[in-house]
Amino acid sequence: MPEPIEAQLAMMATELSQQADELVAGQLRVIGAIGSYRVVPPSEIRPSAHRNVLRVVSALRGEDHLSAGVAADERETGRRRALQGIPSADVLTAYRSCIALLRDEFLRLAQAEAIPADAVLLGTQQIWQLGDHYSSEFLDGHREAELDLTRRAEQQQTILLARLLKGTMTTDQVVAAGIGFGFAVDKHYWVLRARSDSTDPVALSNRMRRAAGEQDTALVGTYGGDVAAVLSRPITGELTDDVTIGLAGPTGLSQLRTGFAEATQLLEVATRFGHRGIVDHSRMALRLAVAKEPELGKQLHARYVEPVEAESAIGEVLLASVETYLTRRRSIPEAATALSVHVNTLRYRLERFAMLTGADLQDTDTMFEVWWALQYRILCESPT
Repeated sequence: MPEPIEAQLAMMATELSQQADELVAGQLRVIGAIGSYRVVPPSEIRPSAHRNVLRVVSALRGEDHLSAGVAADERETGRRRALQGIPSADVLTAYRSCIALLRDEFLRLAQAEAIPADAVLLGTQQIWQLGDHYSSEFLDGHREAELDLTRRAEQQQTILLARLLKGTMTTDQVVAAGIGFGFAVDKHYWVLRARSDSTDPVALSNRMRRAAGEQDTALVGTYGGDVAAVLSRPITGELTDDVTIGLAGPTGLSQLRTGFAEATQLLEVATRFGHRGIVDHSRMALRLAVAKEPELGKQLHARYVEPVEAESAIGEVLLASVETYLTRRRSIPEAATALSVHVNTLRYRLERFAMLTGADLQDTDTMFEVWWALQYRILCESPT
């Protein structure tokens, strides 16, 4: 009467166990052929290789799981490999290659002992099932370590970025600390500060990294509820409509603090005016002037806005019509189309505005004063 399948597989397990030293040596050769593993000494790999033999022996004996301690060992091995810089793909390749070597030895022994095909099939399945279970332990440990490394690197970046932008480092310290980011005394950099109404700073910083693309220098991190960055070239990637970025530069290492102050001011002014996208000094120059001259703004507001606002029934309509007229190059047909009104209706509104304020919108100086007053009004109504 033929032996039960379990007994036949147990016999194979015993034979494999007796060859443990040879099987460990074979695994060391397999792993040694993987380039990234050259940083790992054989003495560190040997315990894992021995556990692989135990794992296969246990599988053939029908033992579904090894001890919790073995599982923890495999996770720790995965963590160590990540810290040694070995990619997860190579970790998985090494592990599966070792299990394949043990499977092949099982198949060789089974053929030599004339083990029935159904027993061979079951044994092979058990080897791979248990092997797959513990490969996940390797990868879990590897992923945990990678996440730890990523978090640590991001924290270091955030600290370095804050010190750079606050100006608490000398140029030599910046170069030494930022050597991994490509900082150099003879180069110039772009400084930015970004904000989004709907995206939290961490998610926005990740989006900014993608938008920055490949750069010689790309230091990006959260900063005071916003996102700050020092880049070797401006951002050109796609951004969503709810993001506003103040951009300053190019500037040298010693002027990063000044550049960031400018980027912050650009962001604040752009936000108050409701602007989106990337704003630099050339785009915001006039509105920066409005923000910096509040006394002038008050005077012009009193002259051109307050008399119109006193007309409570139509004041808001008149001001909106004048602003649209100015932004449409003082073209009555274009402004009327934008406002969805008849050109005669717009003419009436402009005449009413002129009567209330004495403003001649055909006069360039007066037109600019009215524009200034309307921009100051926007600042007054925006949250600070």
